Amino acid sequence: MIRNAVGETYKEKLANFRFRGKEPGRLENFSDAVFALAVTLLLISTTPPTNFDQIKIFIFDLIPFTLCITLIILIWHEHFVFFYRYGLRNRTVVALNTLFLIIVLFYVYPLKFLTRLILIPIAHILDHEGLKNIFTKSIRYQDMADLMIIYGLGAASVFLVLVGMYRYALKQSEELGLNEIEKFDTRMSIRANVLMAIVPMISVLIAIIFRKHEFAGLFAGLTYFIYTPIMIFHGISVDRNRLKLIDASPPLNVEINEEKPDS
Repeated sequence: MIRNAVGETYKEKLANFRFRGKEPGRLENFSDAVFALAVTLLLISTTPPTNFDQIKIFIFDLIPFTLCITLIILIWHEHFVFFYRYGLRNRTVVALNTLFLIIVLFYVYPLKFLTRLILIPIAHILDHEGLKNIFTKSIRYQDMADLMIIYGLGAASVFLVLVGMYRYALKQSEELGLNEIEKFDTRMSIRANVLMAIVPMISVLIAIIFRKHEFAGLFAGLTYFIYTPIMIFHGISVDRNRLKLIDASPPLNVEINEEKPDS
């Protein structure tokens, strides 16, 4: 049901693309189960409260939990878009998808730990001793750089695997019968995921350079704010060039070859 709702929304957003994976296969269903497991790991990693002070701390945990769920859903959406577009389920895609899911499951705990650190400034603003004791003692400042390196490598790996999946789809353009607009969208998806991978790699580099500095984690974390201008510029550029290509292209033939390459 969720896949169908997202699919209908996505079809409206990306007109002139003939979707080849509207009906999910066993690979997509298995992948959805792994994403559900990732969310479950977030839930079971939270210690159940046993007194009212812990209840208050548990409520504050809603902030990092929401951030984690949001990021996992965004990653799931990128995964969904790929299979909805191309419907590829051969050995190469299975291998890339397996690597993708392994990284996602690895990514869960560093993501949860990192987002919980957002509560440190909140604890100081509220002058809440319980929060201060828990979150300020959960990691030493000198270890923040290593945390940002672990997180950055995980985040970059997710998007680099997506780059590999889209590059493979582009190589299969003849078998898939991709027209010029569909090839353009595929290339732009490659570029978008490269940009999404570059930012965490820059963060990793900054964390390595300032590794011994007490604010290395802060410097590396601030790097992620450049996502907004980069992706806005990318989106504007894609929309402009896509409209030009649509205007210059012949009417779209809705008939597509449903057969997928086996290797």
